[in-house]
Amino acid sequence: MLDIQSCLKKDKIMNSKYIVYSLITALCIVGIYHLFSVGRFSYPEYHLKLGQVAETEIIAPFDFPVLKPDTELSSEREKAISALPKPYELSDEVLFEALSELDAIYEVVGSINPPSDLEVLAANLKQKGYEFSSESLRFAMRSSLREKVYESLRETISGIYKKGILSGMEADSLLLMRNDSLEKLSRSNFYSIEEAREKLSSSVPEAKSFATELATQLLKPNLQISEEKLNELSQQRISAIPQSEGLVLANEVIVRKNTRVSNEDLRKLESLQEAMRSRNQKRSALQETLISLGLLMYFLIVIGLANHYYGAICIQNQRTENDFLPLNLGFFLLALLATLNSQLLGYNNLLIPFAMFGISAAILVSFEYGLLYSICGMLVISPFLNWETFTPIVLILGTLVCLIILRRQNAWHEYLMIWLYLVFASVMAVLGLAIYKSDPFMAILRSLGFSVIAASLSIGGIILIVPYYERKWNLATKQTLLELLDFNHPLLKKLATEAVGTYHHSLIVGNLTERAAEIIGANPLLARVGSYYHDIGKVINTEIFTENNEDSPQIHNNLNPKESAELIRNHVKEGILLAKKYKIPQPVIDIIRQHHGNSVIRFFYEKASQASEQLNKADYQYPGPLPKSKEAVLVMLADIVESTTKAKNIESENDIAQIIDNAIARLIKEKQLDEAPITLKDLNLVKESFLPVLESIYRKRLDYPEPKKDE
Repeated sequence: MLDIQSCLKKDKIMNSKYIVYSLITALCIVGIYHLFSVGRFSYPEYHLKLGQVAETEIIAPFDFPVLKPDTELSSEREKAISALPKPYELSDEVLFEALSELDAIYEVVGSINPPSDLEVLAANLKQKGYEFSSESLRFAMRSSLREKVYESLRETISGIYKKGILSGMEADSLLLMRNDSLEKLSRSNFYSIEEAREKLSSSVPEAKSFATELATQLLKPNLQISEEKLNELSQQRISAIPQSEGLVLANEVIVRKNTRVSNEDLRKLESLQEAMRSRNQKRSALQETLISLGLLMYFLIVIGLANHYYGAICIQNQRTENDFLPLNLGFFLLALLATLNSQLLGYNNLLIPFAMFGISAAILVSFEYGLLYSICGMLVISPFLNWETFTPIVLILGTLVCLIILRRQNAWHEYLMIWLYLVFASVMAVLGLAIYKSDPFMAILRSLGFSVIAASLSIGGIILIVPYYERKWNLATKQTLLELLDFNHPLLKKLATEAVGTYHHSLIVGNLTERAAEIIGANPLLARVGSYYHDIGKVINTEIFTENNEDSPQIHNNLNPKESAELIRNHVKEGILLAKKYKIPQPVIDIIRQHHGNSVIRFFYEKASQASEQLNKADYQYPGPLPKSKEAVLVMLADIVESTTKAKNIESENDIAQIIDNAIARLIKEKQLDEAPITLKDLNLVKESFLPVLESIYRKRLDYPEPKKDE
């Protein structure tokens, strides 16, 4: 009997609010996409992966070379540099160092005056770091010979270094850098270290032993690699290596539709994008604007659909327009997480905790809304995942299967079980698609690991999100409802001690509604809790209600019918105030508010109509609204039937059945059930469930005969 469209028409402000929220959220998500995805490239992008089946055909817009992969270029560069002959140069620093050391030695040698001790001279040289025998220094005793040896040694050393000394080289020739040009020379044009020492030793026959010892200490290779020239030659050799291999001609097909993308295809696409960069081929301002506009329309449709459906639920559940904010924030965070994972961090997209949002929506709002939110969430993140199919399918399948299992098992707050169901569903989805695609074994294992991590992250988010919004939205969770059934609850204790008749009436109503709720698919726990608290407002003026005070008619005799009706009607308002004071969940408050609908308080209305011709019917009606849930209808019907049955003289089960039929007929006639999701078939099942309970309570027992007195 509930028409969602009629509910939406009753709240025009709600409609405008969700449109505004949808537009703002869509704009924010487009901003994320433009900033992190489109904004990074102003040229066309081709989001294809190795092994993916291409959905469109890509044709070359112009001629462009196919670039070599970086690994191949690096390998070729290393080979070219390793094969490059090393350029050498004669080091002037080695010559300068050798001549400086010769001068330092002669400074010590020249300080000796005959007949000085040669041992002392050798010791002095050793202190300077030079090793000479005393015999090799004998020439120094003659000053003229000493000077002649010095000049010969200096000239010979200079000549040796100018020709060059090489060492550790096996090639027959080398490149020598002279006058900014390279000259290829045979190794025979240079001295080896042994040849250089022999040359120096033989240059001064008068002091050959000194020259021999000097050669071992002064002479060293002076042919060194020219790093500057080597770098120059390396750059020339690298620049000579071709950067491309092959050419793609204009209008040539790069990737064919419905074919697997190969490594060669990807190289061609990368080369095309590089060619576009070099040509500075960018999207025009009009193209950029159209992309943003198209995305805005796309996101607005998707998010608007979720908000539109939630708007209908808001009217049913007495939510405010501010409750749209967290649901739209969920879409924004989902897009942000997808961007962070795929665009910024470059992680596998299966790590996105996608299920967190859909399952949270199902727990907080409804199973149906959770399904819708999951589908809309998948559509929102698809542009951020390059419109690939594998990841979104795995994410949505895992979430939807988990939601269906949770509904079947009714395990909405058993977080460990949710995690197990989600892991199971995700693993099955990954295995099915991966086997179909013939993925490698290690790739399948990685995907399974990512799915388990994503499931764990999702459950962690659910544990944070759900309890917070359950408290914020004052939802009737299973745990909360069970706590309300505790007879030590302050309100129930107050009802049991101050309004005993109402308390017992509420217990019977609870038995009736719970049994009926199980049969018609309503929430039995909510129905019982709603029954226990539906008349809680009667604790304020207990004496005016007949079930609590047999003398209540005398009180009403002293009041006019309108005043009596006002007092009776106030128990709904008082009940709502007490429920809010004690933080009773909103669904239970809704039952308190709706359990009389806008029905007329008939006793006082008829009494007033007999006394006056002019009568305002609204003064004798409950404030409403009409029941909007099956649970509220059950409490309304059970309340009427239990009160009526208690007041009647019940002779048989038919009497009870007639009371139930009359109550249902009256509620339908007065249109009290027009906004409730309940059918005539449901009402018939409710009647069948009420009968055995009421019969067991109000059935007349056998009147056993008095025992005979002994005569």
